[in-house]
Formats: sequence, structure tokens, C-alpha cells
Amino acid sequence: MRICLFTPNFLPSIGGAERAADVVVRGLIARGHDAMVLCQKTGPMPDVPYPVRRYRRPPAQHLWPELLAWPVRRAHRVWKFDVILAFYGYPTGYAASQVCRRLGVKLVISARGGDMYHCFHGLKKPRVTKTIRAAYRRADRIVSVSGWITSRLQEVCGNALPPIDLVPNGIDLAAHDKTRDQARDQPPPDIDSLVGGQPYVLHLATLNPVKGHDLALQAVARLHEQFQSHKLKYVIVGDGQSMPTIQNQVKQLGLTDTVVLLGKRVGLEKAWLYDHATLMVTTSREEGMPNVVIESMASGLPIIASDIGPHRELIEGRNWGVLFKDGCADDLGDKLGQLLDADLAPMHQRALDLRNDYGIETMIDGFERACQAALSQKTR
Repeated sequence: MRICLFTPNFLPSIGGAERAADVVVRGLIARGHDAMVLCQKTGPMPDVPYPVRRYRRPPAQHLWPELLAWPVRRAHRVWKFDVILAFYGYPTGYAASQVCRRLGVKLVISARGGDMYHCFHGLKKPRVTKTIRAAYRRADRIVSVSGWITSRLQEVCGNALPPIDLVPNGIDLAAHDKTRDQARDQPPPDIDSLVGGQPYVLHLATLNPVKGHDLALQAVARLHEQFQSHKLKYVIVGDGQSMPTIQNQVKQLGLTDTVVLLGKRVGLEKAWLYDHATLMVTTSREEGMPNVVIESMASGLPIIASDIGPHRELIEGRNWGVLFKDGCADDLGDKLGQLLDADLAPMHQRALDLRNDYGIETMIDGFERACQAALSQKTR
């Protein structure tokens, strides 16, 4: 197959979707397919071993997402792909749906969450909602990253949808373990000094309102004495628009001696943080299929997470993590306090037992099957 992965954002930006796009393309190429990326221009050209074609974001894209059909047409003249794998229905999936029939190519849309979140402002606009529905309905096939996303697709778009394949996110477990081993041999001294050599609870997420850091800080404030008695730190990793708000909240709650803000950390530093943490916390209010939870599982790191659909799928009844009532700082504080005093060894082992369910090969299998099925089925 010749596959064009069409995504709004790509490397060098670092996020779950950007990393997934790179992993999927590499995996498809390793299986003998020709794969390439069409993406919006953001930052320097990425250094990757496959073709990347970039376009400038057109003016008023929110009003006329069909303008993105032109980069698809131009890319097809060069690459002659036979399948478009679009990340998200809006705007990329919709733009691809405008031209795929005329180009004689099949369209598979990967529903990842962004255009399905309840907090997505576009869903409050009738035109955008109509565009999203049209994109997913016109696709030849949909790849959904979670059962919650599948339900949300049906809620937003109705029942007139093409076949949906459930393909959870996956990570390269061998590479993950290799990086962890390297991090053990080369510990990042600045992080160790910032943490003060103390044990810590890890919170790794982009700093924006939907990630719910405010809840975590309220819970830590309730447990301040417990953190101090255990000589524990609460380490927040990530950067984003909410950094000033979080810094102010830390000061107002009197947590400057407990909370450490490390900013963005990747590669060996991120692996070291996973490997040395006592517990992971994630308070996100919306997710599609969160890589941070899968990476925690792969690292054998027990987790406490907000009770939202994708977290429930990964954690509920599997005995490696605990869910707290979404949006409730008191419930988070109660359950976090219990875990700080608990023996976490059984949860650690259970996480390691489950991690093979989310390996990269399983994810690539799903995308490959979806593209092959789209090619073999009649045009809708």
C-alpha cells in the first residue's frame, strides 16, 4: 500500500498524536508499505527517514477547512498514494473527504479525541459540528483509539458511520526499556538535585486547563503533612499555557517546599522520572487514549487517575491503579492519601503483567488492517 498520513501537527512538536503519527509511519514502512506524512508547518523540518510534505496553515481555516484539500491534491501529484490516513475528522479528515473520490483514493480517519472532546469549542458551532459529522460519515473506515471515542462518535455523528476499528495506542516496549536502562546508567543530575534526592509522586502532562492540575494541587495541600512526614515531593513535568497559574497556585497553597515544577522533560530525563517515581497521578478531564497512562503501565508505575472513559478502560478492574471521581479534589485527596501509605508492590507487578497488551505491534496491526480493509471494500 501507498499511504499518506495527513495530520494537523507533527514533529518537532511533542504530544501524543505527534508521537503516534511517527510511530505508525515507521511501523507501516517496516512492513513493506510506502508511507509518508502531510502536515502543517510548525517549527524546523523534522529529521525522519521517510518523506514529509508540509503546508502553511491557510487563513480562516476554521471557516473553510476545505481549503486543506489543496495540499492533499498537490501531495497526490507527487506521491500517488492510494490511502489517506487522516488524524482527526476536523479539519484534516473533512478536507480529505472533499477530494478522495476524485483522486481515486480511500479515506481512513483516526479518531483520537481532540474533535470529540466535550470541551472542544468547535462543537458549540453548528458549522463545525456539521463538518465533523460529514468527515466521519464520508470516510471509508474509522480507527478509534478507545471505546469511549467510539461511543462519542456515535453520539456526535449518529449511526450513519462507516465500519469502526478499535485500535488503542501502543508504545515500543523494547525502545522504552532501552531508554530506561540508559537512564539508569546516566542519571540526570539536575533533576535529582531539584527533587533533593527524595522519593516523589509524578504528574506528567501538558500544562493546560483540561489536564486538571488545579485538582492535584488542592489534594496535595490537604495531604501536606503526610507528604512532609514521608519526605515526599510532588513533581509536575510539562509546560504550557497554565504554567503561570500553576506557579501562583503553588505559592498561594503554601506548597513551595513540596511541589517541584520541572518543565518539559523528554528522552532519558523522562525515562528516569518514570523509573524513580513512587506513584503517577493524572487528573485530565478529557482524553482519547492517554499515552502517559500506557507509559506508566509499561514502567510498572502504579497510577491514580480521574474516572473518565479512557482511563476506566485502562485501569478499572485491572488492579494496577485507582480511579477518583472526576473533578473532585476531596476524593483525589482521600485516595492519594491511602496509596501513600499502601504497599504498592502488587500494583507494580500487575502493571508489568498488563503492558504487553499495549505494544506497538498491536497498534500497527490495527492500522494496517484498517487501511487494507478500506482498499478492499466498495466505495460508500
